[in-house]
Amino acid sequence: MREGPVAAVATCDLVTFPYPAQFAFSGAASSPAPYVMLTNRMQVVQFVDREGARRTLLFNPSDYERGVSAPFYRALRERYGAFVSDKVMSTRHGSVQSHLAALGLIPADVDYLAFDHLHIQDLRGWLGGDGMPAYFPRARLLVQRAEWEVALEPHPMQAVWLVPGGADIPRERVVLLDGDVWLGQGAALLSTPGHTRGNMSLAVATSREVFVTSENGVATESYTPLQSAIPGVRRFAEHMGWEVVLNGNTREDSLDQYSSMVVEKLFAGTSSVEGAFINFHPSSQLTAHVMAPGLSPTIVLPAPNFGDVRPTPASRRAA
Repeated sequence: MREGPVAAVATCDLVTFPYPAQFAFSGAASSPAPYVMLTNRMQVVQFVDREGARRTLLFNPSDYERGVSAPFYRALRERYGAFVSDKVMSTRHGSVQSHLAALGLIPADVDYLAFDHLHIQDLRGWLGGDGMPAYFPRARLLVQRAEWEVALEPHPMQAVWLVPGGADIPRERVVLLDGDVWLGQGAALLSTPGHTRGNMSLAVATSREVFVTSENGVATESYTPLQSAIPGVRRFAEHMGWEVVLNGNTREDSLDQYSSMVVEKLFAGTSSVEGAFINFHPSSQLTAHVMAPGLSPTIVLPAPNFGDVRPTPASRRAA
C-alpha cells in the first residue's frame, strides 16, 4: 500500500449483541458467563480508483433488523423473548441509514458493499430481491466466489448462521472475486479463508498506519494472546503453542483460519498506540458488559477514523 492513504475512513458502531463465549476464544476463556458481548461495526471507506474517481465502500453494513432471522439468533430470541433479547442483551447504536445521513451521504453515493463473510446478513434490503426495492440504487456487492457459492447452497452445518433467502438478490448486482483485490489508493480486500470458505479482510492505509479488520478474531488480543488479561486465554495459548486464538464458531477450515490470522497480523503490524498489540480492529469487537464478567477486552484500540467522508457529485448526477 505504498501508493498512499485512502481519502477517508469512518468507523460506525451498529449493534451490540450476545455471542457464545465458547466460540469467541475457541473455548479458551474461563469465565462461567455463557455469552460475550460483541459490537458490530461498519467502515465507510472512500478511496481513489485507477481512473482517478473517488469511490465509496461500505464494509460490513449489517442490516441487523433482518439479520436476526438467521436460525441461530432466531432460536436465541425465541428462548429469551423479545424484551430481553432487544432491550437487555442487545444495544442498538445506529443503523446503516442513520450513520450515512450523519456523514452527509445519500444511498446513491455508495459504489460498493462488502462483508468479511455473509453470516447473519440479509442483502435484499440493500440490493433488492424478492420484490424488495434496492436501498442503494448504484451499489454492487463485492464477494469472494467461494463465499457466494456457500451462501446460495449452504451445508447444513453452515446454514444455522445464514439468513434464509438473504442472498436472493439480482445477479447483476454481484461482483465475484477470486483472491486478493486492490481497490484503489490505500484500500484492499485480502482473501483470508477459514472462518468461512470465502472469508475476506479489509486492509486500509491512513497517513499514520495500516489496519486490518475482519471477524477472524473478536478482539485485538486474539492476535497477541500472550498479552491477554482475560482469564484462561494466555494459559490456553501457551499450552497449545498458538500465536493467535480463533473466533471458533466454524470448524470446517480452522487450519486455514489460523494461517489467515497470521497473514492479517503480518499485514497490519503493531499498533502505533499500543506497541504490544497488533493493529487489528475486529468487525465484531469484544465489548465490556455486566452480563459478561471476566470477558472484557484487555485493550480497545481507538476506532479507525481518517480524513473527511464527503458526497460524490458524479454519483448524484448518475442517480
